[in-house]
Amino acid sequence: MKRAAPSLYRRPVPLDPAQHLRRRVVPLADYSIARELHAVHITATEFPQAALEFPIVFVETGNSDAAGRPEMTPAALLGLSHGENLYVDGSRWDSRYIPAYIRRYPFLTATLPGGEGVNVLVDDAWSGFGEQAGEPLFEADATPAPALRRAMDFLERYAHEAERTRAFCERLRRLGVLKEMKADATLPNGQSISVDGFHTVDEDRLRAFPDDTVLELWGNGMLMLIQMHLVSLVNIRHLVNRKAVRVSAAGQPA
Repeated sequence: MKRAAPSLYRRPVPLDPAQHLRRRVVPLADYSIARELHAVHITATEFPQAALEFPIVFVETGNSDAAGRPEMTPAALLGLSHGENLYVDGSRWDSRYIPAYIRRYPFLTATLPGGEGVNVLVDDAWSGFGEQAGEPLFEADATPAPALRRAMDFLERYAHEAERTRAFCERLRRLGVLKEMKADATLPNGQSISVDGFHTVDEDRLRAFPDDTVLELWGNGMLMLIQMHLVSLVNIRHLVNRKAVRVSAAGQPA
């Protein structure tokens, strides 16, 4: 499963009052938009809640640092096959926690080529972005309406947490504690599943850290994040159970 998960955003465009003055947005309630996301990025601040529901793993972002080494990011594993989200049931999100990456939809931020600063984008292809239903995004004078101000505040906090998470992952990389992993499972119907392309913290390397490194990680909160990541891996078993239930419901031999 080395391929990146499909994107939520089909047609992201810069939000512009000149074009979108009359546009409205409906609060996200139909999670079928995420049915093909087998993994989703999460920030470090989400670990306490996400670890109770999903396996938290580390995956390559597709970017490299100045030395050419792949950058890593934490992700919540949502499925065992490419394009499969075992936490989406029809339009319903079947979990107590919804990752912030999904909750920010249909908005996101990006730096546009030739532009200055960070722009707010919206998925122009989403059915909940129109002129008939929902809350207005702009006031009559083209200033942001309350719905857009709330979205912008959420995006700002998300970007801040994403930056802190990058620093956490960079520290793990420099410590050399991440190792590539592969998970194998067999469903009750005999179907074999193999999930690869992700990294986890190597517990043997972690235990071998000198005391001063352990104290540093404890003091800055990173040791707690590492422990939550390791505990979350038991949720791979729950993913297998979800997969077995879905296979059975589809009428395949049990």
